[in-house]
Amino acid sequence: MVLQGRPRVRIGDGPLGHVDVTIEVGAPDRSRFVGVTANVDTGATFTVLPRRLLEDLGVQPSHTEAFQLADGTAVTKEVGEVPVRLNGRVRTTPCVFGDEGHPALIGVVTLEQFLLGVDTVNGRLIPIPGLLMAQRGKKYMAAAEKIDRTRMYEPNEAIGLLKEITYTKFDETVELHIRTGLDTRHAEQQLRGTLVLPHGLGKSQRVLVFAEGEGARLADQAGADVVGGDDLIKKVEGGWLEFEVALATKEMMGKVGRLGRVLGPRGLMPNPRTNTVVEAEDLPRAIKDSKQGRVEFRTDRTNLVHVPLGKVSFEQTALHDNLAALIDAVVRGKPSGAKGHYIRSLTLTTTMGPGIALDIPATLSLSASTVV
Repeated sequence: MVLQGRPRVRIGDGPLGHVDVTIEVGAPDRSRFVGVTANVDTGATFTVLPRRLLEDLGVQPSHTEAFQLADGTAVTKEVGEVPVRLNGRVRTTPCVFGDEGHPALIGVVTLEQFLLGVDTVNGRLIPIPGLLMAQRGKKYMAAAEKIDRTRMYEPNEAIGLLKEITYTKFDETVELHIRTGLDTRHAEQQLRGTLVLPHGLGKSQRVLVFAEGEGARLADQAGADVVGGDDLIKKVEGGWLEFEVALATKEMMGKVGRLGRVLGPRGLMPNPRTNTVVEAEDLPRAIKDSKQGRVEFRTDRTNLVHVPLGKVSFEQTALHDNLAALIDAVVRGKPSGAKGHYIRSLTLTTTMGPGIALDIPATLSLSASTVV
């Protein structure tokens, strides 16, 4: 992809001060790390690493980006998402594939991910004070200390640890956060789907149905919380959003379509791809699935996927089954236009708790399908 007009980001204007740091660069699955000395360049947007090193680790470019050199020259470079370990912490950061002989540089995006700044007087990196250094409570910090940040956990072990370190007084939601290698700017790389979790979500969802006539009657009998036609559309258009799932019959979509600006940004817009636009006779099944634990997953603008898996009070086997069902759905839903590594990281967490990095191969093995 070549961007038109003035490039949006810069490769670098040269280092301000001279700070060399040894970092460890990892393979996509984090199974291997290689040490490399890099210069901290506060004039660089992305980190730049030798192409040979990245290719040897199995890193593939995810996209190309337009940059501007210090002399004003516009260039296009390949960029990939690369695990980097610094001071015992690992972050996946965008890196430029450097040309032969180009020095390794650490850019400001990577520094911000590690919450670090540059002390050019003393030639070292320092923590960034202020708002970027979020203050955590004692209970959170005690829970975080039980997680080994240098390793990746297998699913069952991670679930057990998650249940062990929970500290809140309410029943937290267990969530899976997926960092993908997709580029959602391209239609053929959009990931979106739905599934019914084997053990549900642990809560009853309010289901709204746009239907008239026989469809409305069937929806009401099936236990929908709110059913209606034109009047309900006007109510939602006016800002009423007291529901978690919206269903519609195919006949109603001509009218419901105008709610896209209200429901779309909230992920509530009925869509055939998510099985929320159905025939009238299929409404009872759709309503039952929605109330039992039908969840939708989709990539956001940053190519991440965030999905609830149930409550921390669930039995460990129930959370494992829900996780396996979700992973299988995500693997099967791999977009046709996906390039490079499809899944880059998997993190299991609770509403208020610290995240636990999942071992990618072990987690993907829960699926009956294969990731290629």
